[in-house]
Amino acid sequence: MNVPSLDDSLSCWLEWLEDLHPSEIEMGLARVGRVAERAQIKPARMPVILVGGTNGKGSTVALLTAIYTRAGFKVGTYTSPHINEFNERICINGNMLDDATIVKALHTVEHFREPELLTYFEYTTLAAMCAFDQAQCDLAILEVGLGGRLDATNIWNADCSIITSIALDHQEYLGDTRDAIGLEKVAIGRRGKPLVLGELDPPQALLDAANEAEMVLLQPNFKQLPTVAMAGDHQARNAACALLCVETLSHQFKVSAETIEWALANVTVPGRLEHTVYDNVPVLLDVGHNPAAAMAIKQTIAARYPNHAVHVVLGIMQDKDIAGVAEQLQSLAEAWYCAALDGARAATTAQIVSQLPADAENVSEHCNVAEAFQTAHSKVLQQLESNGQAIILVVGSFFTVSAIRAYWHTQKPPTGQE
Repeated sequence: MNVPSLDDSLSCWLEWLEDLHPSEIEMGLARVGRVAERAQIKPARMPVILVGGTNGKGSTVALLTAIYTRAGFKVGTYTSPHINEFNERICINGNMLDDATIVKALHTVEHFREPELLTYFEYTTLAAMCAFDQAQCDLAILEVGLGGRLDATNIWNADCSIITSIALDHQEYLGDTRDAIGLEKVAIGRRGKPLVLGELDPPQALLDAANEAEMVLLQPNFKQLPTVAMAGDHQARNAACALLCVETLSHQFKVSAETIEWALANVTVPGRLEHTVYDNVPVLLDVGHNPAAAMAIKQTIAARYPNHAVHVVLGIMQDKDIAGVAEQLQSLAEAWYCAALDGARAATTAQIVSQLPADAENVSEHCNVAEAFQTAHSKVLQQLESNGQAIILVVGSFFTVSAIRAYWHTQKPPTGQE
């Protein structure tokens, strides 16, 4: 396939990007750094906030974006992956950029790319910063994609870095201990700059590395967490990280107490225990895909929906700790609806079932998320009509939430949400 032109569609560009590099992931900063320098987007011409961590990155980015946007600043936000469409990844003031603007940024990257080969994520990371530069944003908030030390977002020096949490995930790239993962993530911090740490039990290796590099290590007061619209104590901790970041940058970006109060009361994030109602049945959507995320989901549902029968629609990637996720959710699950997802990385229904706890009951296998949801919906509707309390939890991956949204789009929209 030839290199797309400025006149080609965004979908054409994204299809080409998928085949540009032989690997989906190639860790390292040299190639992407050289392209950024040629494109004159490194160093960044605006302050940068880097948000890393195993879980909680997207929620923290959303809160920071809302605060700074409402305060009157022009805020570029880069996140991944997306749920419905690629444009969700690159936003200014919370609004997705249109196709033409993203294509222009991709075209700019291509002009400076050769002779380097870039992965899909590296290429789109550079395109996001090109777009923010062209729009003359006041600051950029970048969600770290994988780890930190060798992630493409780490080519820029952050004015403030945040590590929301440390847990086991992506062990094939980051290591199989919390110490090893912590060392990868702490590398997004910079000497003399604030590093906000939201992890309740940080690995000692991370703390030692931060001190050795003379980072300004800051932790929220976990005993006085803010009240936030997003459900769960984990979201209150994410909010505390965001507010501490805002405080550290107050000399550059003035933010009023009223602005912070508004953001805490109003910000929600799609796919993070997102509550909606579909055809008279309450549904929770969550992209959580590791045991730490599943534990937070379990704790929040137990607190907010006591005495509810929880019907779990689970679709997940085969490289995830399926058994660990299922073990956390087992105490909630009235029934399991195991769903196959598209793509080579996806776990089959048989693989999911084999990883469920031995005492799991009411287990069924389904060829896709839509079929699993239909079956769960029918069961829950019967319980509700019999005056029972029940709810559907769709969980396990961004792809799982994306699939259910795609199914709803072909049927009928949800009728309400929290």
